[in-house]
This record gives sequence, structure tokens and C-alpha cells, in this order.
Amino acid sequence: MTYKGIFTTAFKKDLKALNKKHPKEVKQIVHSIENIILVNPFTADTKQLQCFEHYRYRIGKYRIVFDFTDANTIVFLAVDHRSTIYDKLRQRFNKC
Repeated sequence: MTYKGIFTTAFKKDLKALNKKHPKEVKQIVHSIENIILVNPFTADTKQLQCFEHYRYRIGKYRIVFDFTDANTIVFLAVDHRSTIYDKLRQRFNKC
């Protein structure tokens, strides 16, 4: 089963900012979205975040945060380095 992906404006900005500094990692991130997350979002590298009630996918030092709007649609919310992604989520969603 293939899922449909929707990218928020914030996610696009995050990806654009990463592309300026780390273009190789952005290629990995895009590849992972196309070939792993949209095909099977529940892999070993996917975990549900307790505080935010979203899911995160791990790609080396980077994290992709996403959620489901319905059974076939994934909304991509944020992407960033593991040291800053959770602070970014706290600012965006005012939780935890």
C-alpha cells in the first residue's frame, strides 16, 4: 500500500534550510520519504512521540516528524537535526 504525502509549509522551509548546509543529507531524506515512509511508515526506525502524538522517522542524525490525516495520507510536519528537532516541535505546537 502506498500512502499519499502532504508537506506543510514549515516542513518545506526546514528542508530548504537543511539543503543549504547539508545537501547530501537532504538527498537521503527525500529518498527515505519516497521509498520508505510513503511505502511503509511503520519500520524499525519509526517511533510514536509520546508528548506530541506524532511519529518520527530516524535517518542518521536527522529526524522527520509526520502524522496521519486519514488511513492513506501522511502529513510531514518537520525535519531537522536530532539535537534541535524536539525544541522546534515545542515551539510550533506549544506542548511539553
